[in-house]
Amino acid sequence: MGFNSKNLHLGWKVLIFNLLLLLPSSFALTHDGILLLSFKYSILSDPLSVLENWNYRDETPCSWNGVTCTEIGITMDNRVTSLVLPNSQLLGSISEDVGMIQHLKILDLSNNFLNGSLPNSIFSNSSELQVLSLANNVISGEIPESIGESKSLQLLNLSDNAFDGFVPKSLTNLKNLTFVSLRSNYFSGKIPSGVFDSVLLQTLDLSSNLFNGSLPEDFDGGGLKYLNFSYNKISGTIPPSFGKKLPENAIIDLSFNNLSGPIPISLALLSQKTESFSGNPDLCGKPLKILCSIPSTLSNPPNSTTSPSSSSSPAIAAIPKTIDTTKNPNSSGTHNNPPNGLKPSTIAGIVVGDLAGVGILAIIILLVYQQRKQPHPETKNPKSSPIPCFFGSLKKTGESSASSESTSSEGDDQEKKTRVEMKGKEGKLVTVDGGETKMELETLLRATAYVVGTKGGSIVYRAVVEDGREYAVRRIGVGECVVERMKEFESHVRGIAKVRHRNLVRVRGFCWGEDEKLLICDYVPNGSLASICHRRTGSSSSTSSSSPMNNMSLEIRVKIARGVARGLAFLHDKKHVHGNLKPSNILLSSDMEPLISDFGLRRLLLLTHPHTANNSFRQSEDDAAGSGTHRYHSPYQAPEWFQHVKPTPKCDVYSYGVVLLELLTGRRLDSDLELLFAGGGGGSDGGGDVAEERQRVMRMADVAIRCGCDVEEREDVVWRCFELGFSCVSHVPHKRPSMKEVLHILEKIPC
Repeated sequence: MGFNSKNLHLGWKVLIFNLLLLLPSSFALTHDGILLLSFKYSILSDPLSVLENWNYRDETPCSWNGVTCTEIGITMDNRVTSLVLPNSQLLGSISEDVGMIQHLKILDLSNNFLNGSLPNSIFSNSSELQVLSLANNVISGEIPESIGESKSLQLLNLSDNAFDGFVPKSLTNLKNLTFVSLRSNYFSGKIPSGVFDSVLLQTLDLSSNLFNGSLPEDFDGGGLKYLNFSYNKISGTIPPSFGKKLPENAIIDLSFNNLSGPIPISLALLSQKTESFSGNPDLCGKPLKILCSIPSTLSNPPNSTTSPSSSSSPAIAAIPKTIDTTKNPNSSGTHNNPPNGLKPSTIAGIVVGDLAGVGILAIIILLVYQQRKQPHPETKNPKSSPIPCFFGSLKKTGESSASSESTSSEGDDQEKKTRVEMKGKEGKLVTVDGGETKMELETLLRATAYVVGTKGGSIVYRAVVEDGREYAVRRIGVGECVVERMKEFESHVRGIAKVRHRNLVRVRGFCWGEDEKLLICDYVPNGSLASICHRRTGSSSSTSSSSPMNNMSLEIRVKIARGVARGLAFLHDKKHVHGNLKPSNILLSSDMEPLISDFGLRRLLLLTHPHTANNSFRQSEDDAAGSGTHRYHSPYQAPEWFQHVKPTPKCDVYSYGVVLLELLTGRRLDSDLELLFAGGGGGSDGGGDVAEERQRVMRMADVAIRCGCDVEEREDVVWRCFELGFSCVSHVPHKRPSMKEVLHILEKIPC
């Protein structure tokens, strides 16, 4: 008995020991929690501390912010089924481990600063995923083909990101989709047939992308309530079958594409507003007010030479030209008035009315003629010159126009002396600066001119008049100006001239001609920022050491940044938007004070929107950089400008951010992916990470501003400027600071 008691006591010890061995594993963090921590460590910045309570000490992640668990299986284990962290200002990327969470059904990380690509594992491993919402981030790359494996997916929202490439055809496998939004990305190619034909699909938004080709003829959207293909490059006619299966009460938007031809007759299309088809100049038919033209075969029927009556319409041609009176026994050939004749009194009334109308018209013509003979009010204005100017080419003496454009980006040291030759159409010079500039047209014609650059289809000259004053004269060529009337042009130029600030180029006047216009502004001697940032000395070197930026100190760069910020803040305070800020539109005075040019010219020239901007305008910025590559849009344009007709102040902030980053790096930033959070966005979790991130950002800085005395102080200035630049180039407009905030930050930087 004692032996058994001893064995029993030993057995209890062994059992307790085994339980102690198992105790750490039972209280350890679950596998789902470990995968979520991997996501946490891929986040560089968490300013709202939403991930602060995510740690290894917890037994389960079910109490973590944004995490929801559900009891699953026979063992009723708590498994992560939902990760929802929208509007959390998280900066970083989505780790592959997120897709390894086996029972994940909902993933919502919308309205953050997430970048990188979309992990393939999200679709290949999360077979139960039902909701994927990553809207309003900066995620790039293509949608993985493995998305077709997520057959439980019901909601897919990838809008307002930087995705590109084609829409994967594997989407046809997702028969449970009810909501799809790929709005505001860079998807291209033709909209694939059959991909979005799910009978459950109610919302489909592919707007503001780069889709081209024609609309799918076999499109089947019987369950759709909302369809938006606007702001793309879709061309061709609307197929007759398109829209026939769409519900009558569905909202359809095909605006701002390149569609043409008649709108097919269907209840769904006819019930739309006219705005749903606007922006397609060659589209006609209801509900638009533009009627489709009648085919020539109907207005001019065949066999027109076989019968005199065939020139009339078929209905009119069927009416006999004479009436056979012999068949009417009661007819008489002695009637004075035929049945269809007019009474003499009626004819007399018509004649009197015609004479009266001619008399009134003659009086109107006489009054207009006398009014035109009177002196025009503008000729009495001492600010303008009554002398007509004769527009022709402002040519380089002995040089071709091609060579004149080739020097446009080489700076003032490459200026060639020119002679203004006036020939062609008449015009008039008008000053708009309140009488400060007193100049006759002949004075301008006698000025010595130098070609200093090109802007789009325009040539910019430095004109030196006889008394030594210097002006910048921009010649606006045929087809470049969108304003056809002088009064409208003058009204807008005078409006520009009223906006005065020390960091804005003053507009002095203009010369109006039927075919060409001249815009006269103050001349700024040190050229543009583009000529310094993007110019290389020598023809073969491409290293940064050959750039004139090497001679620009950190103090000068901050001074330029402050001056541009002051000018933009002033414009925004006055409810104006520049809309075309870039280095070539930032001029430098003799003391390197920046002056913003080209303000207000968007409404005068063909520079209104990247969808309509011509190739020469887009190429001109590349030419200024000495590059021969063709770009779809300028890197200085905010991504949302592709989706909005009018630029906003936040668009100016984005452009400013790119310019600021170029000032700091000393080089041109050619792609969105290169500049967007290229340095991590300025912040991370943990002190060690901040130090490492700071070192990485500092390596991006131009070596010319990293050297010198007080290295630590200079690095602090550069670091703060980088942080400001990264915040300005956020893909989410409302997350960018205002220009007033930008200026406030810069003025606090000790430099």
